[in-house]
Amino acid sequence: MARSDGNKLISLEAGRFFAALGVMLFHYTGVIANFRGVTVFGDIFRPGHVGVPYFFVLSGFIIYHVHRADLGQAGAVGRFVVKRAVRLFPMFLAISVAMLLAFLVSPSMAGQRELTPLGVAADLLLLPHADAILSISWTLRHEMVFYALFALALWFGPKAFWAIGVWIAISMVAGLYALAAGVDTVPWMGSWSVVASTLNLGFGLGMIVAATVNVSSGSRPWPLIGLGGGLLALLCAIEWTFGRSASHDVDILGPFGMIGLLLGAAALISGLVRLEATWTMPAPGFWKAAGGSSYVLYLIHQPLASLALRLLKRLPLSAEAMFVILALVAVATALVIHLTVEKWLLRRLSTLGRRSEPPTVTAEAALALAPAPNAGLSLTTPRPPGQSQR
Repeated sequence: MARSDGNKLISLEAGRFFAALGVMLFHYTGVIANFRGVTVFGDIFRPGHVGVPYFFVLSGFIIYHVHRADLGQAGAVGRFVVKRAVRLFPMFLAISVAMLLAFLVSPSMAGQRELTPLGVAADLLLLPHADAILSISWTLRHEMVFYALFALALWFGPKAFWAIGVWIAISMVAGLYALAAGVDTVPWMGSWSVVASTLNLGFGLGMIVAATVNVSSGSRPWPLIGLGGGLLALLCAIEWTFGRSASHDVDILGPFGMIGLLLGAAALISGLVRLEATWTMPAPGFWKAAGGSSYVLYLIHQPLASLALRLLKRLPLSAEAMFVILALVAVATALVIHLTVEKWLLRRLSTLGRRSEPPTVTAEAALALAPAPNAGLSLTTPRPPGQSQR
């Protein structure tokens, strides 16, 4: 496997940061357009939502790569659930509850959301639900379904991967049906449409990359990096060329374009992992911090923009200046929160996962404990085109 720093593949950490940055720039372009009626920088960041399919593929890769040795071990399910919950929920709940309190103080900030006690409970548990407090959390609901199905493989072994395959197949059919019907989601699925999307193919592709990267780790990484990066760049160029004068709600590429983005991300991640087998990325500490802050950046950039614009609108700033200030403030805030709050929380809460792990037994202790012979048996903002927040 590739060389890493502190069990982190540094190039993938950098990729996480740029993916979150792209999503933020995509959203902020729409925010400024809605606020000032100006599309900044020629809508060059319109393809920034490519970070979303990258995240889906990366998630499939990481989950399989980290837990492949646990497949078929029922005792690993509890540890898996705890670790995933510790990684996913603390910052999500903190930001969602803060936003909920803001909605209660100023109901106008809730926009068109219909908040009910049952709906809020489902929302905070990341169950399929419409009118999310934190609109960007729709991607996390996909993650929850993937985690639940992967837990089956931990319990029953790789044969349970058929469940993930069926889910991806349903998602692909739903995505193609929505394209043919000219709608964002399949109406009869209701709030469950949030977990039926061609994006779910990314989880499967990420798992395939993780399962095969060891087999061919000696292969040259640059063709894969060139293929993946080139495909992503080409699709982004197509979207910008034909979509820069259209609303961000318009899906230029469609589900087939999304499949292309997922395949490009898979090839790029596969190449980067192979590259680190023989190459160490410069400034690993910086990229670890930047990649570590990507989740916070992803979660806070929309509500932060809503707050910051209330202050910036009083200043005589151009639309471009407001955009740059918003972006810099979001990145800096995410880094500070990650380094001071999130890392502290993760260190504290990670002990929960370790408590459920079986104790490590040294060779000497194992020999001493071995039985003798014969002893017996022992705030709503623009979203990536074609993806519903509901």
